[in-house]
Amino acid sequence: MDLVLIFRVVLLAVVQGIAEFLPISSSGHLLILGRFFEMPDVFLLTILLHFGTLFSVLFFFMSELSEVFLHRQRAIALVIVGTIPTVLIAFTIQKYFPQFESSRLTAGICFLLTGLMLVTILRRCSRTESEEYYEKIAYEEEGVEPPVMKTIENTTWLDAIFIGIAQGFAVFPGLSRSGSTISAGVLRRLKNQWAAEFSFYLSIPVIAGGAILEILKQFKEVGRENLASLFQLDSYFAIYLGGAFVSFVVGYVALFSLMQMLKAGKLHYFAIWLFFVGAATLAWTGYDHWEQIVNTVNSWRGL
Repeated sequence: MDLVLIFRVVLLAVVQGIAEFLPISSSGHLLILGRFFEMPDVFLLTILLHFGTLFSVLFFFMSELSEVFLHRQRAIALVIVGTIPTVLIAFTIQKYFPQFESSRLTAGICFLLTGLMLVTILRRCSRTESEEYYEKIAYEEEGVEPPVMKTIENTTWLDAIFIGIAQGFAVFPGLSRSGSTISAGVLRRLKNQWAAEFSFYLSIPVIAGGAILEILKQFKEVGRENLASLFQLDSYFAIYLGGAFVSFVVGYVALFSLMQMLKAGKLHYFAIWLFFVGAATLAWTGYDHWEQIVNTVNSWRGL
């Protein structure tokens, strides 16, 4: 039994489950971990971990999704409208700027941007009663009605497009998908609970579509017979399947934790970790390229 492989699979599964839903970026953390532990990109494991987190969303929101399909079809239309800009932006970035997806520099910068987003935008979710009271007084003094917080009934197509655009740019490693979409929803005056729900409804076609696109990509690169062998003959399939179950369980717990922290107005606390890991990533990148940086600076001085 390969204990080292089991440790690495469990580690990746835990990180995938936590970071996929908490606003800290799963792609950024997996990129950094992969580089630090020198882990190869295992196609089958990647697919199974993504499906693990997909099923955690479906299971966590089972009752809400049943209600949506039976009585609230407007939510389905909003998800479709929001997914369109996501697909267009993500496709453009992946096709024309693929280098960013494996860049530690990009991840470090985006970690910092996500942290900044949490402390500036999601900080609104943690307003005290006195802050809300003074905001209400300010609107009354200006003689205008305070903006209505939106639910599923009055969320507009423009709101869905705006949130979908935010999700599209989250293809950059380090830029949290959940943090970006919930922040976009807050900016568009969606109620906190509905902003989080809509964020994760949007994640369903993205996670599923991403896994399917990865399969098609592998199909194009290795061919039908070799692709089939990846699923049928991989001797570590049982370990990978266990990793998918771990990502499912951890993802469910992460979703529950996120919803509780959103209600308590504490999502911006994750900014502390993001600022730390962002700074550490940039320092690591700078250390690895220190000689190149010094040479560049010296060449500038010689001009």
